[in-house]
This record gives sequence, structure tokens and C-alpha cells, in this order.
Amino acid sequence: MKLRCFGKYGPYPKGGFATSCYMLSHKGKNVLIELGCGALSKVLESYKIADIDAVVLSHLHADHMGDMLTLRYALKVAQINGSITHGVPVYLPNEPKTEAGLLVENALMDTVFISDGMSCRIFDMDVSFALMPHPVPSYAMKFCADGKTFVYSGDTKENEKLAVFAKNADLFLMEAALLEKDVHSGSAHLSAVRAGQIGREANVKRMLITHIFPLYDENDVIGEVRQHYKDAQIIEENKTYEV
Repeated sequence: MKLRCFGKYGPYPKGGFATSCYMLSHKGKNVLIELGCGALSKVLESYKIADIDAVVLSHLHADHMGDMLTLRYALKVAQINGSITHGVPVYLPNEPKTEAGLLVENALMDTVFISDGMSCRIFDMDVSFALMPHPVPSYAMKFCADGKTFVYSGDTKENEKLAVFAKNADLFLMEAALLEKDVHSGSAHLSAVRAGQIGREANVKRMLITHIFPLYDENDVIGEVRQHYKDAQIIEENKTYEV
């Protein structure tokens, strides 16, 4: 499995960049994980619409699925010009209903609702989901193939479930949306300090940090993560990582 980043910011992008979007490729199949604001244009610099074999959305906040609404038009054009002949599988939560409905009603998106503890096969990868605490249903996801494991946290508040779910992962993509000074009792995200702690608790082999607040100095973010997971890195746009 190979992971490529097209967007790492949240809840909105830094100028010229995009919010959450990653491509997981394995045995000739390309699975988009998230398609946030500004991400589709980044993807199309390297891939055609017909190259997108499936999409998996952790949750339905705009910085993770905003460009799915534009993808609807691109799929229709691809159907008209004959570059696709069937719908694209899209795995997503069934709430919020309004956002989910905008995708479910599209004939070229073969939607599959995900749920806590669900396991499925996406091409040659075994995939499982775990519900995380967030203002809307949000799922961490795990992809396993050829003896390797990739785990993505999605968006999450503080919880004990994630470290167990990510245990011993070969590659762990972890949100770190807040610096420790900005965490409060109502925070919907984890701090960079806590991200590092979870990576260490889970004994993951490699950890990449994402969901970067665009006004933060990234050195401050990774500095906090490395207090507990010294080899962590912030994921880089257009870079490919081997799982």
C-alpha cells in the first residue's frame, strides 16, 4: 500500500493548498480517503476521474468532504465522455442527513454507510471502522493488506479507543488540530501533545501528523508531538509514503 497526500489542513486551507485528502493505492486500485476543500484540483494534477476507484469519508464536515459536491459534476462529465461506465463506491457515515443525502442521491456514487465495528473488503484490502467522539459521527479507519496495516484517525476528541484501534500499525496518520495551549473542555479535536502520546501508546511503527491549523507554525505542532513520539513527521502534500 502507498499513501499520497493532497491536502493536510483543517478546518480551512492555507492559501494555495487544500484540506484533508489522501490517496491510498494498492495493486492498481486508488482509494481516496477524504476529499476536502480545494482537494479535487490537486488530485486532478496527477489522476484522471476514471482513476478514482473508491472514496472513503471519515465524516461529513466540509473540510473532509466539501469537494465531493464538485466530484458529482466531474463524474457526470466522465460518464458522458465514456471514461467511466459505472458508479464509484463511496463509503460514508449516514449522518448528518443533509450532507449524506447530497451524495446518496447521486446515481454515480454507489454509497455504502459505515458503522462502528464494521469490517469490509475494498478491493484487495481488509478495512475496518471505529466510531470516534466528534460533533458528528466520525470514524477512524484501518486498512490491512499483504501483512501491513495503515490506520487513519479521522477527527476525534479525547478518547481511549483510538490507541487500541491503531495498535502496532505500520503507518498511523493522526490528526493534531490543536496546540496544547488552545485545548479546552469543549474541544472537538486532540492536541499535538496528545497525538504523540497516542502514537506511543499504540506502539505504531511510523506516525504522520495531519489536520494542521493554517495559522499555526508547523514547528510548534511537530515539536509538541515529538515530546512523546520523537520520530513523528507532518505529512507533506504530493509526497508518497510506503506503508
